[in-house]
Amino acid sequence: MSGEQSGAFAQIVEQDLVEPIKDLCALFEAQQAQAEFAFFSNLLFHLRDPDDEASVLFAVIELSKCAFLGFVYSEEAKLRIDLLLERAITLSHTMSAN
Repeated sequence: MSGEQSGAFAQIVEQDLVEPIKDLCALFEAQQAQAEFAFFSNLLFHLRDPDDEASVLFAVIELSKCAFLGFVYSEEAKLRIDLLLERAITLSHTMSAN
């Protein structure tokens, strides 16, 4: 990936994954949903370098597990997570394209 493409990729990751996950973390913190906060905060750790496609792909795969961890989400969190998953799927398709 060229430097320009890499920068564009990092911006998309920041906009479509990092910022929505930060917003979710703030919501979980306000709701005192500690396990949910911890899970999504860990995703942010893996997204600390939005240029690293392998780390981004790992975070997307981990994100897909959020429905199977036994968390009970508020309606607002469910809506945000659904949008986040849609963005993550689109991003992962883009990464796997030649």
